[in-house]
Amino acid sequence: MKRVIKSTVVGLALLGAWAATPALSADLSVCIWGTITGPDALVNGMSYGTRDYFEFLNQAKGGIGGNKLQILLLDGRYKLDEELKNYRRCVDQENSVYINGWSTGSVKALREQIQQDAVPFMTESFASEALDPVKLPYIFMAGPTYEQQMIIALRDLATKGGKTLVIMHPDNEYGRGPVNVVRTSGIIEKLGLNLIDTIEFPYDTQDLTAQMLRVKSKNPDMVYVQASTPQLIVVLRDAAKVGMSAKTFVGNIYNISPAIPQQLGQSAEGFRAIQVYSDFGSDIPAMKDILAFKTKNTVEKEDVYYMKGWFKGIVMSKAIEAAIAKNGGTVPSDIKAFRTSVRDQMVALKDVDVGGITPAASYADHQGSTRARIAEIKGGKYIAIGDWISAR
Repeated sequence: MKRVIKSTVVGLALLGAWAATPALSADLSVCIWGTITGPDALVNGMSYGTRDYFEFLNQAKGGIGGNKLQILLLDGRYKLDEELKNYRRCVDQENSVYINGWSTGSVKALREQIQQDAVPFMTESFASEALDPVKLPYIFMAGPTYEQQMIIALRDLATKGGKTLVIMHPDNEYGRGPVNVVRTSGIIEKLGLNLIDTIEFPYDTQDLTAQMLRVKSKNPDMVYVQASTPQLIVVLRDAAKVGMSAKTFVGNIYNISPAIPQQLGQSAEGFRAIQVYSDFGSDIPAMKDILAFKTKNTVEKEDVYYMKGWFKGIVMSKAIEAAIAKNGGTVPSDIKAFRTSVRDQMVALKDVDVGGITPAASYADHQGSTRARIAEIKGGKYIAIGDWISAR
């Protein structure tokens, strides 16, 4: 019988510490929070994947450098106040050496605090406003920014001779921020494209029929949607209602979800999205470790976001391992010095083999990899329609 890993989750009843796992030293603590419950829960495999990678190290390798990890998974519920509480708990109570947070709103709100606390922070957000190796030396992400992802789609449109563009986004920081950056950068005009409309909609919307009629009247060559999976489902569903093809729509990394073709069927055929990570089940070395882990543990989400989570676990652990090695093979007793060392070792990571989840990862720019590819829904599945290309 597979062992089900349990984590402490804020916002739910406490599930207890890791089931069937011996008590671990608090000297090596990592803290993760995500939307375990809430409006963005469809993509929370990236939180479970990171947790599972660290647990994989505990089970298969005795932790990091012979030191077992204390792993805490918390629920931020996509609520800013909950996420900020989680951050303070991770820093002050858990003494975590590395924190993996969630939303664009929270990382923007925490930017100065993270630098003051000098704690390595891996954000799930890809907002460029959270990326600055000089001003924000402790914040890292796991791939190309939202803006870089959007630019890949815009370049593809221009290359194919397209001219007109509509951008849609929800009314939150995740939606507005990247769109504003791209709009003011001049890149749309430089590519010879014409932004003919920008449509903002409520993040929790359940009906976009009126907005889709407006988009249809513009007859754009492409509609770029800066949204997450739940909103994208509403967009494509209501686009089909008014007679628009999914082929017109392109989304970002958080629009590669099996839920989209599963729920929409034919209405999702032809939709394209930016793919940063290899799919769950891909013939890559990392899947061998994941499948080995799965033989004794329950994997909550078998999707591309879980692969993102596993990727984050790999690079975060590499930095922690290097910091321990630099301290003579023992966990530093001074948590502040330990965090600073982990940050330094993170930046020093170069050409890390991440088992084929992405191209080799380097963190001098705090992104890991800035390569991506476009995937299209064909026959109910996402199919890569090109090779990895630079998002710069």
